[in-house]
Amino acid sequence: MQFVLRLRPDLHHLLDRVESGIAKSGDYDFETIQAFSTYFHETVHWWQHSGSISGLILSLTYPSQAHINHAELKRYIELTGPVKSIAAYNRLNAKEVNPGDEEFKTINVILNNFHDIEFFKYRVIVPGTARQFSLDPLFESVGHSFFIAYSSFINLLSSCFDRELEFLPKADEWHKGFRDLSDNKVDGYFYGSNIELPSVGLKDIYEGQARFSQLQYLYFAYGGNLTWDDFDEMGMLSGVYYRAFSSFLELTESERPESIDSPLVALFLLVLDLAMNPSDGFPFEIMHYESFIESVDPGIRFMFLCRMVALRHPELKGYITEYSSSEYFEASKLLSDAIVCPSPLESASLISEWSENKPSLIKLMEEESTFDFSDENQPIRLIFSRFIRYQKDKLKNPAFFCWPGVYAAGTKCSEAGLRLFNEHEALFKDKPDGDIYPRVFPDKNKELVQVAFDKFYSWVATYDLCRQWIINDGDFSYDYWWLTSKYSMDELEAWASSHFEFVFGVKPQNFKVVADL
Repeated sequence: MQFVLRLRPDLHHLLDRVESGIAKSGDYDFETIQAFSTYFHETVHWWQHSGSISGLILSLTYPSQAHINHAELKRYIELTGPVKSIAAYNRLNAKEVNPGDEEFKTINVILNNFHDIEFFKYRVIVPGTARQFSLDPLFESVGHSFFIAYSSFINLLSSCFDRELEFLPKADEWHKGFRDLSDNKVDGYFYGSNIELPSVGLKDIYEGQARFSQLQYLYFAYGGNLTWDDFDEMGMLSGVYYRAFSSFLELTESERPESIDSPLVALFLLVLDLAMNPSDGFPFEIMHYESFIESVDPGIRFMFLCRMVALRHPELKGYITEYSSSEYFEASKLLSDAIVCPSPLESASLISEWSENKPSLIKLMEEESTFDFSDENQPIRLIFSRFIRYQKDKLKNPAFFCWPGVYAAGTKCSEAGLRLFNEHEALFKDKPDGDIYPRVFPDKNKELVQVAFDKFYSWVATYDLCRQWIINDGDFSYDYWWLTSKYSMDELEAWASSHFEFVFGVKPQNFKVVADL
């Protein structure tokens, strides 16, 4: 994961002409408006990964796979030595189960932790991949993968902000509930149990939200003169970009409306927002272990929400006409109650309350205001602080974040909306040269932002090397030219290996590769 917003060089050239941050109809030609709509689409993706609950959990799975295994990885070096990859070493040497052997136990914990989180990611993002990974001997069950991913996520946050689990969910107690489900052979929670798959996954949900927000922006930017046929001719209504909407129409028993400016399209975007913001396990406690998968899986949530529209609340199909926060509040509350889950605004309210009352998070938000973050676990501090900032702003302005295309063009475009858009633009972007740079904050010290950028990507490189160490055969790769082209491969290797050595006490160059043993 690179944590960056990228655009083609030709789009950068066009967008250099946009001064205010949002390209408004009448101010620019069609080509520039189209270019901005692409940037707008990618910005919505940034919001998904940095501001939604599902996005936060997925963004932190990458560091979680390193942090959850940190002690075991250092123990592995003590027992086995610096040997890569751990997966290859295990295949070569673990011919039989030997639970009494310290080396076996250490490797088993590392590989199981890593792959359980990996299975969770695949299952949530593209559910169909479950058919393949369920054949992996390390796979136990969907429920177990969800449990490990969520508990490692909470453990990561608690290690930074709440070691005694005073306000975060008590993940240290969850193993009892999930063990009972496994012992009682509850489907989805024991080895060999059935795997139920939703018709859409988080990739469909994210792309659907980004595309339909982009369509609304273009529709209002051109005075409501674009039709479905126009968008179809532009190639904007196919594949992963349209799949969630097609499923929405089917599950809600609806026909496609005449226009993008329809209460039904507004409801679709609201359903996507609810689907990608589960609340069980974070920020609230798990309410019912047996339905944990259904409560937190965005694809299943999406299906349930759509059916609740058809079966219980068909009136919502025509409800949203003003794109207002009051409409968001009422509709989101009705649908959240229908699936027996707290609404996204209830989650945002709790998170906002934490940030204003818990000393560790008060300090974190002080760091965020200046971008002067503590060194320890700096990427987690940066990512979580920006998530909190997004949630606080969403609590005050839910309509803007649910229907941003409406608020970026047309009559609802305002200075307040522009400020929100600018505040939550991507932290890290590429430029026409392809290199990644930190964004410019008008209210923050440029040098401090650059320091935060440098520290962040030092950790990202360490997470990548850690991943390579665990599962990638062969030598380490130091191909970080996706980050910068201004340094040689030798310089990039020295930069990445230095931070890795700081974390694990050994240089990557000192590792022996299994094939060479």
